[in-house]
Amino acid sequence: MIVRLTDQDWRSWRKKREKGVSPTVQEKKQHILAIDDNADIRDLIAFILRREGYEVATATNGIEGLEAIKATKPDLIILDVVMPEFSGHDVLDAVRSDKSSKVRDIPVLMITSRSTTEDIDQALELGASSYIIKPFRPSKLVEKVKSLLGEE
Repeated sequence: MIVRLTDQDWRSWRKKREKGVSPTVQEKKQHILAIDDNADIRDLIAFILRREGYEVATATNGIEGLEAIKATKPDLIILDVVMPEFSGHDVLDAVRSDKSSKVRDIPVLMITSRSTTEDIDQALELGASSYIIKPFRPSKLVEKVKSLLGEE
């Protein structure tokens, strides 16, 4: 059997070997849930993070997002603030109020076009782990995700 490695796979394999980790050991992919009512933003987030090796699921609104959170207990939630019916703040409040620490302690990255200090402060007071403003650079998103997942 012939296996072809991409340049990224090769670099990853070499880093693991240099750290003394067996490159044949399959690592569990980090599971990320992106909740945003804008399909283009959801698809962009999923594309960027899948390219980095993450497993990404998406939800189109806050209610669907809460159901997905409780069903899958992702490693990280990326959450838009402005959504119809059930806002990102409502979702964040529900997550932080959950009885299960497996849900309550999930890091939440708020991602929104709201950029005033009041908006940022409100999200952080509700328990957001971090905040990123749209439009965003893909490298900034990846940097925040890695930081929240303890990869840097």
